[in-house]
Amino acid sequence: MIRELTSWEVVEQYCEQILAGEIPACQMVVKAVEKFQNELAIQGTVDFPYVLNHQEAALACEFFPALLRHSIGKWAGLPFDLSPWQLFIHYQIFGWLKPDDTRRFRRVFLSVGRKNGKSSYCAGLTLQLGTGDGEQGAQVFIGATKIDQARIIFQESNRMVRQSPFIAKHATVHKDNIAFHGSNSFIRPLSSDRPFDGLNPSAFICDEIHAFREHQRPFWDTLTTGSGARTQPLQVTITTAGSETSLIYHEESKYARGVITGDIIDPSVFAMIFELDKDDDPFDDGFNLETMIKANPNYGISVSPEELQQQITEARSKPSAKYRFDRYRANRCVTSVERAITADIWDGAAGELSDWQTADAVGFGVDLGGRDDLAAYGMVARFPLAGAVDVWRYEAKAVCFIASDTKRDLNAEPYRTWIADGKLIRAEYVVTELRERLIEDAMALHAQYIAYDPHQATLLSEELEREGFIPVKMLQNQTHFNEVLLEYWQAFSEGRFKPDQDDVVLRWCALNMAVNRNSRDDAMPDKKHSADKIDGIVAVLMALKALSVSPSRARGSLVL
Repeated sequence: MIRELTSWEVVEQYCEQILAGEIPACQMVVKAVEKFQNELAIQGTVDFPYVLNHQEAALACEFFPALLRHSIGKWAGLPFDLSPWQLFIHYQIFGWLKPDDTRRFRRVFLSVGRKNGKSSYCAGLTLQLGTGDGEQGAQVFIGATKIDQARIIFQESNRMVRQSPFIAKHATVHKDNIAFHGSNSFIRPLSSDRPFDGLNPSAFICDEIHAFREHQRPFWDTLTTGSGARTQPLQVTITTAGSETSLIYHEESKYARGVITGDIIDPSVFAMIFELDKDDDPFDDGFNLETMIKANPNYGISVSPEELQQQITEARSKPSAKYRFDRYRANRCVTSVERAITADIWDGAAGELSDWQTADAVGFGVDLGGRDDLAAYGMVARFPLAGAVDVWRYEAKAVCFIASDTKRDLNAEPYRTWIADGKLIRAEYVVTELRERLIEDAMALHAQYIAYDPHQATLLSEELEREGFIPVKMLQNQTHFNEVLLEYWQAFSEGRFKPDQDDVVLRWCALNMAVNRNSRDDAMPDKKHSADKIDGIVAVLMALKALSVSPSRARGSLVL
């Protein structure tokens, strides 16, 4: 019979494989392993009085397979065996002790790509801290920006309780509370709606800290500073990468990196960061897919190589997919501002437009801009895609205007040529001329729905309504733009979006456009951070919104 390796032997083997390069590892993981081995060599000394207690560590690691079962997916009902990288983390959290035999680590920072089992691991960890940590009256809180996010881990803990006969005997489960009456302990999810003063957490599990914003700092401060009466409190932060707006994330991440590299000496902090290194380019043809293990230590287990490859392929031709891949699968920090489309993608899709009188429907959108901006109305025609149901192809163009008294130099290029060629309309009264031409084009194309910004074009919408059109309100925020942008990107990536090849102003606007994202990853055009004016493409996106509510147009007995 082959003897199974002990948890310590697995940890030793994991360290050896990382340092030998047998497991691809980023610089942060290599340095974390080197730090661990250096500490082993000096443990129990005057300068480093901490000791790795193998008995305590092994018992903590055994808690998972002995008492916990996976509750969902293909492993449902099977013992929860920690992966080597999880054992490396868990062994240290519970194994390193101070001279008074309490745990050394008070804070844990773990950053890893999505779908690597972090929610399942944290669910098991909450149960261990609530039941087997030796803390009477333990208060274990799972915190997130939204209660639904906090409940992801909590509900997994709930399912694990029901799967474990031993734990279930000692637990009472309610909607947002798991109580252990023998130790007077509980586990609860919390959101950042309010700071919850007066809490005395023995443990705080913070999920997806990258989503926290400045107005949620009081909640963060309350949960991270309220454990003064506890003998060995534990704060665990587990997250994927953030953007430049994730200030709390960056503070914690920067501190964790300093601890890993040794630039910051804080023996109470344990940190692990799994990410692709700066020079790793997953979108290069020569990229070795196994390199993704750097950011996805559960590669081949809960992370599918086939799915990663599919996402890489998509990201090569779709900017929004590249953003998501870099952030959530490569686990690298991104800017919340991203380029919306590339010249290669636009030019590859542009072409000569069809006869729009045969379109299924035509939608219009209006962006009046500001005094020195462009003003524009966009038009998008919708056509059935051959052989598909409820899948459309689109064609788009825009009519752009600029005021005669703008502060811009209209004799400078490209404005001079665009105006001379009739591609950009110079007007003394922009709104008046835009309105007249918009109504004329909309009537000619039998359009019904016209999207507008109620903060910018309310009077125009009232006039359009008098003319028999149906104005569609479209506020300039992520909620209204996100779905439209997703369809815009998806249609481009699938060859279903054709911009007018002769519309040079629209092309310029589209290539200028950047988008930004909120904490929920919803996107909208970002005029502030775009390279230049984007009014033409914003109007087209608004037309796409109008088109999304437009019914199919009937012509006699045939619906085209």
